[in-house]
Formats: sequence, C-alpha cells, structure tokens
Amino acid sequence: MNTLQIQRAGIASSVQDSGRFGMLQMGIPPAGAMDWCALISGQRQLGHLQDEAAIEVAYGDFVASPIEDCHIVVTGAPVSLSIDHKPVSHASVHAVAGGQTLSMKTAAEGVYSYLHISGGIAVTPQFASRSTSPREGVGGLNGGYLKNGDVLPIGEASSSGGRADPQLITVRTRETLWLRFVPGFQYAELSETAIKSLLQSDYVVTPKANRMGVTLTGATIETGIHTLLSEATCHGAIQIPPDGKPIILLNDRQTVGGYPKPGAVIRSDCLRLAQARPGQKVRFAVCSPEEADRIQWLEQHYLETRLR
Repeated sequence: MNTLQIQRAGIASSVQDSGRFGMLQMGIPPAGAMDWCALISGQRQLGHLQDEAAIEVAYGDFVASPIEDCHIVVTGAPVSLSIDHKPVSHASVHAVAGGQTLSMKTAAEGVYSYLHISGGIAVTPQFASRSTSPREGVGGLNGGYLKNGDVLPIGEASSSGGRADPQLITVRTRETLWLRFVPGFQYAELSETAIKSLLQSDYVVTPKANRMGVTLTGATIETGIHTLLSEATCHGAIQIPPDGKPIILLNDRQTVGGYPKPGAVIRSDCLRLAQARPGQKVRFAVCSPEEADRIQWLEQHYLETRLR
C-alpha cells in the first residue's frame, strides 16, 4: 500500500471527509471538513466517488512525501505549493513521483486548505467516517491532529477521472461577511436591547477560532436570560455566554450547552466564517427557514452543475 510520510504537519492538520452523523446522542460531534465545498471539489477532480478522505491543513506549513507515484490537488484556502522545491499552481492536478517532496505554505487569505491524494487517505473508519474528532480521540490517525513523522496510508487510486472545475473558489476577501441565521427558541425571549445589539452591530473574528467554533468581539449582548437548561446544540448555533461575546459553533462543537442561543447561522455562511481570518468584520441578519432552504438548494444545484 502507498503511504504518505509527513515531515512537517503544521499547527492543526487532520484527516477529514464529509463527517459522521447520528452520533450526537453519544456525545460525538460530526467533525468533517470545515469547507465542505472544497472537499467535494477536490474529490471530484481526482475522480473520487466514495467520500475519500483528505488532509485538512490550517494556515499551510505542511510538508510530506508519498512513497509511490500519485496525483494530488489542493483546494480551499490558496497556498504556495511546490514539488521538490519547484513552485506549481495550487489550482491544478499534479503528478507526484514516489519520494518527491510536496510543500504547502500559507497564502494571504483563508484558513483551511485540503490536500487530496488519488485513492484518498485510507485510515480505518470509525462510526462510518474517517474524520478526526481530536477532543473525543475518534477517527483519523490515532484520533488526533497529525504530527511530524506520522505515516498515513493511501488507498488504491480510482481509474475514473474527475471533471471538476479547478477554479471553483470558496475563499474570497470581503469587507463585511454577513451571517444569515434562522431564529431559534430563545430569540423571542431576548431583550429588545439584545436583539438590537445582535442585528445592528459590527463584530470581528477573534483569534479564538478553531474547529469547535469562532468567538466574535464587538457590542456586548445582554440577553436578559439568567437560567437555561442544557440542550442539544446544532451546527452554526449562536451561543451568548455570560461575557456577551457571541460564539458560532462549528463542526467539533460540544453536543449540548446551556447558554442562550438566538438562532443558527446557515451552513453556507458557516463555511465562509470558518475560512475567515482574525480581524474579519461580520454582521448578523435574520433569515427565514424557507429562505435558508432555498439558499441551500441553489448552492447544491450550483455545485452539482459545476462538478458534473
């Protein structure tokens, strides 16, 4: 079996596919790629059909070598990509010979990049997914972030070729990132002042951002809700802790929480938030469930059309 030898793993690299589902009752979050569009794009470009796993790399700084020939493509946040110290385009499929060294270094925007290798990363699935949940020690390689010296198994490459558009880009610089959210149970219980703060204030992404969630800074939100029983969380949930700074819960979130939640940010805007670097300005906007469904349908239709 082909393997990938990791010389430099970076600050937070992990094996991810589309995630695991139906495990929240066991306290296991979905995990999966933070940028699901980038994951799908890379899978299709290499002809993958079975949700083959890729390596999610945060802020670049990744160096590795396959022991056998393979093809690679990098999607998501743009990187400076080189093979044996020779720069190559990060937006194309490349052949890498066994023993050659591929290197990814961060560029000026975005957070999460995805290194796809023909055949996929063939770690043993756990609960029907290869995705890594580091806090729970589930999935990936030994249940945690990748380390220098790790060796990853690579699956057998498919003979079918992909026809994806390599120019499908999910990372774009925005002066203001709008986060559309569907109101939840506690929205109607918020004070008028809290709703005004949430909807009329500018917030900024802080360095306290990872796969669990993104903390924002800006106007303090006084919810007026002092007691609340713990309840299940969902992807994109807006949590308001006692300090009044909103936290948007993402893939590796805790499965239950007891903070007030005005609502949940829609999936496509969570993707953009995950790729936003500290300092990015954001605003909140209310979105109806019907509008959220239309947005998801249109984006899925667009993806399927581009990646057909």
